[in-house]
Amino acid sequence: MNIRKIAELAGVSVATVSRVFNHPERVLPETRDRVLAITEEYDFTPNWFARNLTLGSTKTIALLIPGIDSDLYRNIISGVETVAGNKGFVVIFCQTRGDAEAEFNFLKIMKSRKVDGIIQVRSLLTPSMAAELQTFNIPRVHIGKNRECGCEMMCYLDYEEAAYRLIHHLSGLGHQSIVLLYDNQGDDITPEIEAGLHRVSRELKRSIRFTAFAGENSAQGGYLAVQRMVQNGDLPDVLVTAGALQAIGALKAARDMNLSIPGDLALASFNDSPVCSVVSPAITCLEMPAAKLGMASARLLFDRIEDDDQDMGVSQEMILQPKLKIRESCGNTTDIFELFD
Repeated sequence: MNIRKIAELAGVSVATVSRVFNHPERVLPETRDRVLAITEEYDFTPNWFARNLTLGSTKTIALLIPGIDSDLYRNIISGVETVAGNKGFVVIFCQTRGDAEAEFNFLKIMKSRKVDGIIQVRSLLTPSMAAELQTFNIPRVHIGKNRECGCEMMCYLDYEEAAYRLIHHLSGLGHQSIVLLYDNQGDDITPEIEAGLHRVSRELKRSIRFTAFAGENSAQGGYLAVQRMVQNGDLPDVLVTAGALQAIGALKAARDMNLSIPGDLALASFNDSPVCSVVSPAITCLEMPAAKLGMASARLLFDRIEDDDQDMGVSQEMILQPKLKIRESCGNTTDIFELFD
């Protein structure tokens, strides 16, 4: 069954059947009812994908994201979906798992699906892959600071400012050595954190020891990191994790190894989670506006989708700022911070 057969059975033209589906108010009631009765009898469903193609849009965007296993990613998804839903668009999710080849293949598939736009989160595309994408002629926005992925529009969190605020707070509590556990499947944010660290050192006119290593973005990743530091006899003043799950795992490891937090080891995270405020001790975190990040990237994308006259050669960047949530895990004893958390 197709639209031509529906038209034949109803004794009308194909154009009339199309108007029944798309502009029913323009069709006589008796004609409309006859066409709808036949479509119901034969359980016919219009091919909306094909219909949208004729209108020059499939009403879909793609979101390429490393995973959905963290609050950061889930909030980004929520923000993108909110804006897309308000626009009447559907979001296609592609989980890249931090694999550049998988990401590249997803992009080629999305081109064949005729999506109206693409949002890439923490892209790992190489310059050669990015060069090939220039022929796609599909609006793309990148969430992250990677300028090699070929996106002209970028939204990202200011990790340098985040590091500055957190390290300034830690230094004020007397901590002098920091270890960063970053996500081995995401961006290595070490350079931005080091930039924030240098700002603090210049301002306070004293050095702070800093090292970084990669770990799994999970509770197990945080647990193993603390276990490794204890075994190596190299416990810093503070362990700062990239993700909240890593911080929870680190807290569990400290308890299992009879380490006091914050007495033996202070703990902080670059991403907040509702759990971080209810564990004991509550974990000092940076509240990253991830949902707003998703919404901002989607709005940039739809601005480009809806305005073909925008200059595709002009890059745009949007930077969102973090908020430091001071709690007990780094040695804070000032109640005023906890009261307004």
